[in-house]
Amino acid sequence: MKVTAHEISLTQRHLWRSAREAIPVHRAVVVEVEQDGLAGYGEASVFMTDHYNSSLDQLHTDLRRLAPLLAGLSPDDPTAVWQRLAAELPDSPFVLAALDAAVHDLRARLLGIPLWQALGLGRPQGLRSSFSIGLDATEVMVDKLRERPGWSAYKIKIADPGDPTILKELRRHTDAPFFVDGNCGWELSQLVPALPQLRDLGVELIEQPFPRAAWSDARTFKELSTIPVIADESITSIADLDACTQAFDGINVKPMKAGGITPALALLRAARDRGLVTMLGCMPESAASVSATAHLGSLVDHLDVDIVDLLEVDTGRGITVDGSGRVTLPRRPGSGYLPDPEAHGWHVRAASATEVRPIRHRVLRPAQPADSCAYPEDDLPGARHFAALHEGRAVGAASLYTEDPPAEYAPPGLLSRGCRHGGGRRLRGMATLDQVRGTGAGIALLRVALTHAALDGADGVWCNARSSAAGFYRKQGFAELGPEFDMPEIGPHFFMYRSLR
Repeated sequence: MKVTAHEISLTQRHLWRSAREAIPVHRAVVVEVEQDGLAGYGEASVFMTDHYNSSLDQLHTDLRRLAPLLAGLSPDDPTAVWQRLAAELPDSPFVLAALDAAVHDLRARLLGIPLWQALGLGRPQGLRSSFSIGLDATEVMVDKLRERPGWSAYKIKIADPGDPTILKELRRHTDAPFFVDGNCGWELSQLVPALPQLRDLGVELIEQPFPRAAWSDARTFKELSTIPVIADESITSIADLDACTQAFDGINVKPMKAGGITPALALLRAARDRGLVTMLGCMPESAASVSATAHLGSLVDHLDVDIVDLLEVDTGRGITVDGSGRVTLPRRPGSGYLPDPEAHGWHVRAASATEVRPIRHRVLRPAQPADSCAYPEDDLPGARHFAALHEGRAVGAASLYTEDPPAEYAPPGLLSRGCRHGGGRRLRGMATLDQVRGTGAGIALLRVALTHAALDGADGVWCNARSSAAGFYRKQGFAELGPEFDMPEIGPHFFMYRSLR
C-alpha cells in the first residue's frame, strides 16, 4: 500500500467567522493511498491545532513516523488498519481520520462499489444539507442567506443568544428552520432567558452552547430546554457518549474529529440505538474528505456538508450540493472523489518533470540554456517531482531521486546516521519564484518532499545546497557534511543531509 501526501490551501467565498475565531485560509494535508493502480483519498485539516495536535509540521511528522507501518498494511480490512493506526496516533485524530478515510475509499474502489455499500449501509436517500452562516455584521449575514435562498435549514453562528437582532433580520428572508451554534461561547445565564424568543424565531436545534468542560451547565440546560440541544466539541469519541447522553439530546459527528470513518460509523450507530438526534458534519475541508462523509448519510437526522458550496476553491470533484441544499453522491466507486490537478485548492502536489523545469530554469540557471534544466535523472524509475502552486500556477519546484549519497560522505558521516545502501534520496532543483519568497512556499515544498521520501522507505535525504541557501536547509533539519565546494558555472555549495529515521 503506497501512501503519498499533498498540501492544500482553501479559501471560502466569505471570510469564515464563529464565536471562537475567524479563518481566512484553511490549510490541510490530503493523503492518497494507492494499490493496483487505484487510489483512495483522505484529508487532515490544520484546525484548532493545539487541541487536535494538527499543525502542518505535526501532520507530516506523524506520517513520516508511521511510514514503516503503513508500508506493510493492506486495505482489505479497514477496521483492522484503523486499530493498528489508532494505537500509534492516540493524540492525532486528524491524521488517523485521513488515513482511515483513504483506506476505506481505496477498498471500495478496488471492489468497484460506492463507499456506502462497502460499509454495509443503505443507499443514502433524499439528502439535504443545512447552510452555514458564519458570524459577521448583521447585514453581511443577511446577504449570505439571500445568496443561498431555498435551503431546507440554516445553521447560524451567533455570539449572544439573548440578542435577537440577527435572527430577526434573517427570519424576514426565509421560513426555513434555524439551527443556532454557540461554538462553546455562551453561558447558562444568557441562554435560559432567551429560550422562548429562540423558539418563536424558528430555532429548532441548538448546537454546543457551552465549553466542553461545562458538563453541569449542559445537563441543567437539557432539562430546561424545549429545543433539542446537540453536542459538537463535547463529543470527540465513543468514550464521550455516556456523558453526552446525559447532557445533550443528540450529537454532531464529524469523521475527522472522531478519528475517521470507522469510529464515526460506530458513534452514529450507538447514538441511534440510544435514541439520540444525529447530525453528520465536517471540519474546514475539501471535496477530498467531505465526499466520503456524505456516504454515512443514511444514519443521520441532519446533514451539514455545505462546505463544498462555501468554498471559493477546491481540489477536485466529489459530492454536489444544489441551490436548495440537495446533496448528490457521485456515480463512481468509493467516495466518488476525483482530484483535479488544475484546481486552485492545491498548494503542493505531485507534478511532472515538464511542469517543474521552467521554474528550475527561471530561478536556478537563468543565464544558461533551458535544456540545462532537464536533468538526466528526471525520467528514471523512482524520480518524483513536486510543484508549489498559487492560483493554479506553478511557483515553486523540487525533485527527488533514488540515489545514495556520494561515497566520500558515507564513512563515517552517513552510515553512522543510519542510511542504508539504497536508502538515500537526492533532493535537486529546489526553487521558488521571487513572488512567493517569504510566503512559506519553499518550506511547504520541502516538507512534502521529505514526507514523500519517508513514505517511500528512505532513510535520509541529501542535496548539494547553494551556500546562499544553506541557512534555509539548516532550519529544516539538514546538516552540512564536509567543506564548502564550488560547482562550475553555478557557484559555492555545501553537501547537506537530513536523516528521516
